[in-house]
Amino acid sequence: MAWGMRGLLYFVLLSAMAGAGSANEQNARWLSNTFRIDPSISAVTLFIEREQESAPVVLIRPDGSKYYYQRHPDHINWASTSQRDVITLWQPEPGPWQATGKIDEQRGISLVSVFRLQLEPLPPRIYQREVLKLDAELKYADTTLDAAYYLDGLSLHAQLVSQLGSDGDRFAQAPQLIGHFADDGTGLDAYPGDGKMTAELVFDTLPGQYLFQAQTTNQVLARTYQQELLVYPMPLNLRFSTPDAEGRWRLNLEADGELQPDTLVVTGELSNPLGQTLPISGQGRVIELPDARQPGNYRWQGRAFATTRDGREIQLDLAEQVVRVLPPVSAPAASPVKQTPLWLLWPYLLGGGALLLLLSGGALWLWRKKAASKRAEGL
Repeated sequence: MAWGMRGLLYFVLLSAMAGAGSANEQNARWLSNTFRIDPSISAVTLFIEREQESAPVVLIRPDGSKYYYQRHPDHINWASTSQRDVITLWQPEPGPWQATGKIDEQRGISLVSVFRLQLEPLPPRIYQREVLKLDAELKYADTTLDAAYYLDGLSLHAQLVSQLGSDGDRFAQAPQLIGHFADDGTGLDAYPGDGKMTAELVFDTLPGQYLFQAQTTNQVLARTYQQELLVYPMPLNLRFSTPDAEGRWRLNLEADGELQPDTLVVTGELSNPLGQTLPISGQGRVIELPDARQPGNYRWQGRAFATTRDGREIQLDLAEQVVRVLPPVSAPAASPVKQTPLWLLWPYLLGGGALLLLLSGGALWLWRKKAASKRAEGL
């Protein structure tokens, strides 16, 4: 059965086990390449060294039936190269097994028991958007596997599985990836190749009950660590003040009862509308920001460091925020009132006066005419 890339990763990891940890493995050149599996063994990995460019071996069970590289049950994991077979047997049948083929006379067959994944336990109280450093090790008996051999090609990741709707809910949430483990000396990993894989976990999720899982992405070498946990609400709120007339503004922090307010430290970056990124840092509940001299969108992202009320040092990832600063509103300027020189008004005043006299005279004439008509009618 060919695996493709998955089988190759499986082989890269397991092939190194034949060269290390000899105190914890069985290695022998049995008569006719026969070996016995004890009834107490639940899983075992075989390293079968062959002659160069030879075909994969044939594995013969105690009952005489055979397993082939190209044909075997799905619960048998088998990787093969030009000179090595790596076979993992799950719940193998007890008794004498035999491998046939061009097996190397010097190195023969090695049997290795199953290793385990070991992690530090998570804190009992984890907050929304909290950042944690977590170490993991692959342990074989009491020995930490050397990353230079065993961790090459092996990927470990951490995820959260929501406990809501776990009782047969068809619409349960998919697992949420929150971090990757690495042993390459980058990020939070202190030393490359020391066998300790380190991950930066960001619990960017809603408050609630979850199952934390750390596991290999290679299904052939599936190892899982899990722990139930409760994610508490974000214990810190941020609020930006409105810039004043000169552009001065602040970042105000509001801590709830979970944190000691005088331990707050904030670091981050503020990008202005011109695309300039300005570093921000401060301590306490009020952080002074660079003056907002340009109207437009300001982007903020950072982290807060604080001590909880029970003395645990925590780190919180502050979600990116976009703050829009409007240009200052100024009152419209009053239009100046133009005064007309008095000498320009005389023609209008004289004309108006003459018209007024004319109308008054006409009215007086009509009144006298009506009065004379009435006296004539009375005679």
